[in-house]
Amino acid sequence: MGGPLDPGQVAAKPRTSRPGDSGRMDTTASCEPAVPPLLVRRAVLGSEQEIATLLREVPVDPVEVADLMRHHRVLVLSDLTLPPTTPPLAAAAFRLHRPARTAQLAGVGVSVHLCRRGLGHRLLTGALTWLRAEGLERVQAHAAPGGPGASLLASIGFTVDHGTARADGRTRFVLLL
Repeated sequence: MGGPLDPGQVAAKPRTSRPGDSGRMDTTASCEPAVPPLLVRRAVLGSEQEIATLLREVPVDPVEVADLMRHHRVLVLSDLTLPPTTPPLAAAAFRLHRPARTAQLAGVGVSVHLCRRGLGHRLLTGALTWLRAEGLERVQAHAAPGGPGASLLASIGFTVDHGTARADGRTRFVLLL
């Protein structure tokens, strides 16, 4: 990828892992366009507006986004073939509670023109690696039952924390790292 990764960066594989995946890359010709190399990294200060735009449908206001970014709690997915100043493709914000070794996923957002292409999955997979390396053991998230957020969380391995229905109808999901 052109050099070693900085602390807080995780390389994203060109495709996601599947159970039983040997980890080998398929080098046969494909009809699909090549997937660019992607990088999960901490968001940089100064890109608060771009991150807030990605997290537009998440109940996190721009002031909290800026605060989470100052504390290195926002991770972004970047295309390494584009200039470094290019806005990220996706963002995930976390609230960390280090004494309990728990993180709460505040929200995930993907660029509108790139939705439904697996970028949220790839970002969260890389983010979970980062959280595990930071010593966290549990991640919590909330999503509407049957919605796209719930299916994304389930595809990564989150399970429903039964008996924790919220007043807004969303369900809590939990993943042990």
